[in-house]
Amino acid sequence: MNISSTFHSPKTTADAEAIYRESKHPIYLSGGQEVVLRLRHELEHISDLIDLSNIDELHGVHAEGSTLSIGAGENHAAIAGSAVVVHTAPVLSELASNIGDSQTRNRGTIGGAIASKTRSSDWNAALLALDAMIHTTKTSHMAEDYFATGGLTEGELITRICFEIPSHGIYLKHTRASSTDAVVGVLVSRFEKRCRVAIVGAQRVAFLCPALETALGTRFHPAVYDHSHIPENMLRETPDASLEYQLNLVEILCKRAINGCA
Repeated sequence: MNISSTFHSPKTTADAEAIYRESKHPIYLSGGQEVVLRLRHELEHISDLIDLSNIDELHGVHAEGSTLSIGAGENHAAIAGSAVVVHTAPVLSELASNIGDSQTRNRGTIGGAIASKTRSSDWNAALLALDAMIHTTKTSHMAEDYFATGGLTEGELITRICFEIPSHGIYLKHTRASSTDAVVGVLVSRFEKRCRVAIVGAQRVAFLCPALETALGTRFHPAVYDHSHIPENMLRETPDASLEYQLNLVEILCKRAINGCA
């Protein structure tokens, strides 16, 4: 069995996509978290590893007006420690600083996390609550549309993520004892004329709560929270987190986050 793979280190996204198109079974290498898992199980099927770390256009953090722009190649630790992020959107700095362990934060990238979707529950909540625009080599997606349409097409690369800067924002999560993965995570953000509430459940599905957002628009106070505000069937029971348990966590975290943003 041939288990060798050809390694590539392109300097532009155009070159990366060209290599991808010309390869039999390629895979992009960003932070490497997802790739390692795939290599363990299907190395013989991966013909080409395309390293994205040397592509300048995938890096950089900038704030302009009401928008915070983060390159897809920025790792979680860099985002957490970015003076621009800390100053403009501290909720994202705090969120990034609590993703995984030190190795994950220093290797994993925001673009790689979003591309894998199921492995990025924290960022999924941020994308929705801060009305993010996901820019790719082919198009641009609002976060809601990105999740609704199933994400990227074959060979497509995320290049940059643009978040709307909130006046206030708090992300709280309850994790499993054995990891930093969220059993339930809640991100509440406030803007000049509206607020957003994004929730992540035990199966890492992120969703918005329009009914709760509407209620908070009338009175921004923890007391307005009600279980009926949570969309049906979005929280799914797992072997280690019953639906009742998740709903109780959602209530606690929502009220704390709302209070913190008041």
